Amino acid sequence: MSDLDEAEAWYESAVATFHSDRGREKFTVAVAQTIHALVRANDALTVRYLGKRSTRHEDAAALFGDLVKRGKVDPGFSDFRRLLSKAAAEKSDFDYKGVEASRTTAEWWLREGKKFLVAAAEILGP
Repeated sequence: MSDLDEAEAWYESAVATFHSDRGREKFTVAVAQTIHALVRANDALTVRYLGKRSTRHEDAAALFGDLVKRGKVDPGFSDFRRLLSKAAAEKSDFDYKGVEASRTTAEWWLREGKKFLVAAAEILGP
């Protein structure tokens, strides 16, 4: 399984969780799963173009920035570095600290996560 395939599976799981019959906890879980999908999609890019993956979530944004600086990723995608920084900063809140995500927050993460996965697939090509 490739990193991008795994990222897509995490994202699909986030969407399914979001639409499930569970209570409000589904929004928090969907956010955490989406953030994990972002990191795995970023790993797909960094493994291919830099030969390394992030060992901590905090490394993902820096490695994505390296991709842009080295010309491996079009500068038009550079805003995704902020998304990855936000993901790293908030992941532990949703995973470990008991912060509850609202429906609106989960919808935002799902929307932005999808954009990143589409961009990663485009960058990686067929």
